[in-house]
Amino acid sequence: MDAALAGLCVFSGIRDAEQGPALLTPEHLQAFQKWAEDAYFTPELSGWIAVVFTSNFINYSFTPEKRREVLREILSSYQRPNLLPERCAIFPELQAQQRVARDLMPMLMGRGPMNFYPDGQPGLPLSGQAITALQGLALAAPLVSGRALILDADDKQLLLDVVQEWQGPWLGRISLSRPGDDKKPIWAAARTRLMEAIRDVLGKQPRVKDSFKLPFMGGATIYHLSNSGQGPDAAIYTLEQPALRFMERARQNYPEAWQPLMASKRYEADKSKDQNFGFRNELDEALFSLPDEAASFLRRYLLPPFKQALKATQAEARRGKTTKKPPKDAPPPIPLAGLWGITKLFLMEVVGMEKARVEAIEALGQRLGKWIVEENDKRLFRELYGARGAGPLRHVLLKATLEKSIDDAKKGNPERDLIITKDEYLRIFTEADEVTRADFTLARDLLKMRVVQYLHDARFFEENKDDPELQNTELPSEEGE
Repeated sequence: MDAALAGLCVFSGIRDAEQGPALLTPEHLQAFQKWAEDAYFTPELSGWIAVVFTSNFINYSFTPEKRREVLREILSSYQRPNLLPERCAIFPELQAQQRVARDLMPMLMGRGPMNFYPDGQPGLPLSGQAITALQGLALAAPLVSGRALILDADDKQLLLDVVQEWQGPWLGRISLSRPGDDKKPIWAAARTRLMEAIRDVLGKQPRVKDSFKLPFMGGATIYHLSNSGQGPDAAIYTLEQPALRFMERARQNYPEAWQPLMASKRYEADKSKDQNFGFRNELDEALFSLPDEAASFLRRYLLPPFKQALKATQAEARRGKTTKKPPKDAPPPIPLAGLWGITKLFLMEVVGMEKARVEAIEALGQRLGKWIVEENDKRLFRELYGARGAGPLRHVLLKATLEKSIDDAKKGNPERDLIITKDEYLRIFTEADEVTRADFTLARDLLKMRVVQYLHDARFFEENKDDPELQNTELPSEEGE
């Protein structure tokens, strides 16, 4: 109902989310009724009605005049008295006007079955106001991949703003729909559509330099549903506030890395899909899995460009032997310094990792990278990159710490900083009672990413591209990969 009311508000020029539906007047509803009496019979919206309100919404065995009469009765329900003794299930301050089934309220049962209703009375009691207002879904829930895209948001201003982004193109599509026209390319990828709309909304907000605050509270939920035929179904996708904050901060603070990262996960629409509303972005869709699948997100989307930095050097060395040129359409590399900044945001906004631990990982990675570059220690890099379990990684760190300490002593180096101290190791890799942390693999991967970024910026891989052992260095795969 919130989405339907948002559709009516936007259609009526109401942008005040606090008062919102309270500002709707009979004149606004009459304007909607006038639009709907024509638009509902276009091929575009007729197909939408079958999905949202079933084909029983208007009996198509009726004459055109009878169908228009039935539609006017539904749209003007708010003008008739509510005479049932029961309360409206949506607006309990009102009496109900009739008990409705799935042809007037999506995802209910049909008119006949009485199972699962109190006292065996089929249908849900609704007031005339609720019946008319539900038709506002036609203004707020575009058809995406054959299902209605219905949004709910904790902050009603976000709901209003996103519906405003969708409504213009959606109504434009309906206005161009004519009987006999060829089928138009469809809208697709529900989660990508929401993320695109949210970015458009955020892009219109004023920015405060050196400050960040989202203009709305909470998250959002998509109900991607079909009420059609014998198999009504709804897929529910939840977008949490931490994922939203991460996306927007990464977009604002590190555009040089965020934009190519997003571009690398975009899949263009094929001929059956609308070019502007049919493409899919895998990264956008993965944001809905956060924070529950944070480790998987990091390994799938943030780690690969770091691995690619080494692989690119290996490929270049092999091309030098075969004289094979790189493909012309190869995407540009993602700047690793910016990507490391995005990774830090991810750790703090999504994973909830404390700032001190993030800084400890960053500092350890920098010291290891610096030591590897200064000593041109390709062996240390290979051992670190290939370490998988806690034991092997601890052995690599202890060995590097010992070798650097001995070297410092031999050279009389006054700055005898250790590669890693006991306190740093405990902070990064262990929890209470010195037990290895449950997110050890996350910390391990972050350390490797930071070291690779340092070495890449120091051109270590380029200068050692002909080293045969470096060419064969691979990141060990995890179980299930």
